[in-house]
Amino acid sequence: MTQPFTGIRVLDFTQVLAGPYSTYQMALLGADVIKVEHPNGGDQGRGLLNPTPESAAAGMSALTSSVNSGKRSLSLDLKHEASREIIDSLVEQADVLVENFKAGAMEKLGFGQERLRAINPRLVYCSISGFGQSGPRSHAAAYDPVIQAAAGIMSVTGYPETGPMKVGFWMCDMTTGMNAAFAIASSLYRRAHTGQGDYVDVSMLDTAVSLMSPMVGLPLNYDVDPPMTGNGAPGSGGPSSVFVTADGTLTVATVTPAQFVAMAHEVGRGDLAEDDRFTTSQARAEHATEYRRLITEALANDTAKNWERRLNAAGVPASKNKQVRELSDDAQLKHREMFLPLTPPPGITGDFHAINLGFKLSYDGPSVMDPPPTVGQHNDDILGELGFSVDAITGLRTSGAI
Repeated sequence: MTQPFTGIRVLDFTQVLAGPYSTYQMALLGADVIKVEHPNGGDQGRGLLNPTPESAAAGMSALTSSVNSGKRSLSLDLKHEASREIIDSLVEQADVLVENFKAGAMEKLGFGQERLRAINPRLVYCSISGFGQSGPRSHAAAYDPVIQAAAGIMSVTGYPETGPMKVGFWMCDMTTGMNAAFAIASSLYRRAHTGQGDYVDVSMLDTAVSLMSPMVGLPLNYDVDPPMTGNGAPGSGGPSSVFVTADGTLTVATVTPAQFVAMAHEVGRGDLAEDDRFTTSQARAEHATEYRRLITEALANDTAKNWERRLNAAGVPASKNKQVRELSDDAQLKHREMFLPLTPPPGITGDFHAINLGFKLSYDGPSVMDPPPTVGQHNDDILGELGFSVDAITGLRTSGAI
């Protein structure tokens, strides 16, 4: 089995979500990812989103367990004098290093990109931060909600009556992780031709603005401010929205005229397709309140699941608004093998699954064999590979370096 990143060694100095998700993607594609974390508590993410006392005690939070399967953990105090020899030895054998400390932090510790790339010129060194490694905000702290605000995402999310609202998960973290993985893959591809490593600077803000391209283009290129659209799709004129059914809610996206006509007939209100108040997007937007009332009345006689089936069959994009809990029983997701069964790590009882990547390959695609590691689980193995003796490793442990 030869996955795309087989033979690639990644040193993962990242914490919480954006960074660990970037290296998680490489781990599922065959890379040997060594997660370097502090001996006392490890990755900050181990203490976040802990659903049970057992998971908290084991340092296996929902955050950590979702983005660290397939990695090996080396616990190391980067401020300890012994850490330099260990890191330098790792760098000599590494292909990629990823870190997401504040800008300049790795440099202060003695592990900046210039020094480490001098040790290994083939090294692809990636820094992930909130605002990038340069510019007036480069040293500012940032978390996902702050980036959503700074990128304008919240200005188009929510309703004018209630004001801005953030997306209900860490969207900027996750997309930054994806962006970083793509940037690293690009640099590795270039290295295959030139033999030269690279320095990759990934910004959460840059990623979020790039993700918002169509909305950003409105004021930038057309001098038009994008509106706050609530549950409607931008430019949909009303039909793309959330509707109440007999037993729950349904999202319908009728973007084209043909989809609107098909929806009207399927819900038993074909007359709406010929009503001047609703025949165009502009007209539907002007009469959105009445349109919603009529469609909601029509949808009240069946369940969200049945409407999903019926509208999809008619060529209308629609889905029941699912709870996250329902995803594990979704037939499409099961078919796509999105949930990979693994041996439960400490702190988690019952079944455990890694969440797969969002693509398939014809040959040797994403897969994982090992659950997320505990802090320092692989210290002896990794240090042994570097040539440290059993006595030396015992000394490092006694000194508090690992």
